[in-house]
Amino acid sequence: MIRGFLVLSLLGLGACDALDWTSWRGDPRPTEGKNQTLIVGKPGDAIGLDPGRISDDESVEICEQIFEHLVRYAPASTEVQPELALSWEVDALGTVWTFHLRPGVKFHDGTPFDADAVVFSFDRQRNPFHPQHEPDFAYWTDQYSYIEKVEAEGPLTVRIKIERPYAPFLSSLAMFPASIVSPAAVRKYGKEFAFHPVGTGPFRFASWSPGDRIVIERNEGYWGERARVQRIVFRDIPDARQRLVALEGGAVDVAYSILPEELQYVKLHPDLRLHQIAVANVAYLAMNTVKPPFDDVEVRHAINYAVNKEPIVKLVYQGLAVPAFGPLPPSLWSYKADIEKYPYDPARARAILEGKRAEKKLDMNRRYKLYVPSTPRTYLPDPELVARVIQRNLEDVGLKVDLIVEDLASHYDAVRAGKHDLCLFGWTADNGDPDNFLKVLLDHDDTRRGPEQNDAFYRNGEVHGLLTYAEETFDQGERIRLYQTAQDIIAHDAPWVPLAHSELVVAARNEVEDLALHPIATVYYRGVYLNR
Repeated sequence: MIRGFLVLSLLGLGACDALDWTSWRGDPRPTEGKNQTLIVGKPGDAIGLDPGRISDDESVEICEQIFEHLVRYAPASTEVQPELALSWEVDALGTVWTFHLRPGVKFHDGTPFDADAVVFSFDRQRNPFHPQHEPDFAYWTDQYSYIEKVEAEGPLTVRIKIERPYAPFLSSLAMFPASIVSPAAVRKYGKEFAFHPVGTGPFRFASWSPGDRIVIERNEGYWGERARVQRIVFRDIPDARQRLVALEGGAVDVAYSILPEELQYVKLHPDLRLHQIAVANVAYLAMNTVKPPFDDVEVRHAINYAVNKEPIVKLVYQGLAVPAFGPLPPSLWSYKADIEKYPYDPARARAILEGKRAEKKLDMNRRYKLYVPSTPRTYLPDPELVARVIQRNLEDVGLKVDLIVEDLASHYDAVRAGKHDLCLFGWTADNGDPDNFLKVLLDHDDTRRGPEQNDAFYRNGEVHGLLTYAEETFDQGERIRLYQTAQDIIAHDAPWVPLAHSELVVAARNEVEDLALHPIATVYYRGVYLNR
């Protein structure tokens, strides 16, 4: 038996406020009263709070305070640790996993957490005939479709049968879609469970005023050490300058997505400070490879030569990023530094495009649509500014581009439906496995229209084979070889212009203590308190 299969800590971290799950447990420092309220200013509202039906950062981060998984990531890495499961083992074939659950845990609605709840949480996503199945479980196809059966072997034992050995399996179980939900609450609320979430986490859902605020409260019956603050209010403040003004004036205690050009102001402000951490992410310009002229690899090469990444990194990210040359960030294992690169070379790009025009394979008078999200993300702190740099770069080589700037939900819908010629997007690691970038974002199984993440609709049979085999071997050296070979092929096919790998930066007032940022670009609030 292979016991407690461990996902390696593979993200290289710089100076940061890394989470320590135990740093505050039993800490004698007072919290200055048990009724503290922390107010957080965020650039967008959540879309929903059903962890199986979401993929946006705003929804995910709040769900991570409310729900828990069988396993969780360590404080400052993607190493897997026990959470609702105390221990586990996998059989010699790597296809049957047995989890032994934590006793005495209750959901926020008072119902017991047990093996049946785990089976319910997975089966409602896995089984299309389940009474509580919904058609929009966003991650199941990408991350969990290999699960064949989930069974309760007793009140506190769960056995999961998967169709084949799958090296990233345990790491995937620490991701938010594998959160354990209250069966009673899902049955009670049905589709509306997304607005009445019930989990086992350190905070419980209190209220939601869409477009205004979400309130969560301390779970007084939590199985572990209770959260320090009683209440957290997540306020929706779309305008970045208004968020900074609210932070400076004390209307909020924490502010996300400060404009890059205002970070220096925060650094110098006597009442404020920046918290930052290196995260595994990538921002990219995707070309719709099923639409002419972007179905032509030489045109895609030209677009890569046309885009100047240096001003994007220096001006938009204010240096808090590095240029990207492929889908994997440098901190992630199996990153390949010597893949084919496309230096900024507008003359070369123009020559390629002029050749295509002469061959009547490119209409230089056509206007191409570049879809852009309006909401800032960790990987895109100012999406419209990045898009305008790219628009100017492409116009310089003869391509006319119109920007379609939409709110995040509309952007998701348009891109997933393939309406775009080009689109600006990005990805932050759900776990520390390269599979989470390469398979999710660039495997051709994802070209089905729907919630999948392959925004370029890129197909390559060899890449598909390499990524599939890499999932099925536990040999780390072999997986590195396979992933690096895939990166070479992807670099040549150039379905993207990789743009940047950035840091997560959060601003807070000085009295906010133990604000804990994690390498998967999530802030965990169970240990935070106000020193006032």
